[in-house]
Amino acid sequence: MATTKDRFHDRLLAIVLKLPGAYEDRLWGSVHCKVDGKIFVGWGRLDDGDMSIGVRVDKALQAMLVANDPRFSIAKYVGQHGGVDVRLGPKPNWDEVESLIVGSYRLIAPKRHVKELDAKNGASPAPPAKKKTASAKKPATAKKQ
Repeated sequence: MATTKDRFHDRLLAIVLKLPGAYEDRLWGSVHCKVDGKIFVGWGRLDDGDMSIGVRVDKALQAMLVANDPRFSIAKYVGQHGGVDVRLGPKPNWDEVESLIVGSYRLIAPKRHVKELDAKNGASPAPPAKKKTASAKKPATAKKQ
């Protein structure tokens, strides 16, 4: 991996490139990282110089983060899908940043890549989802006359 003059970019890209099938793309003038053609994280510098990243989280977590932490805001174009923007500030908690990126990857990546990530990290795969059973239909009630 080539390094740039921006150590935040280099650190973010190092996190991304550890993920199976992930790669950097430069769309719309800023960095976006994808897996199988789908964006799971993007970043760029704000006007004041702070780095900001955009990730995907589930909708309940999105609401909690935005309501309780001023670093988080609803992402402009993908907010309706759980997208959040995070202002990193001058001294980010890199464990938190990595957790957000990996969590976004898990939401976006195909299951085969998530399984590969779990195997790489020595994690047990998640148990298969329980199949929904068809509920018994209630017998029709006679109409009152």
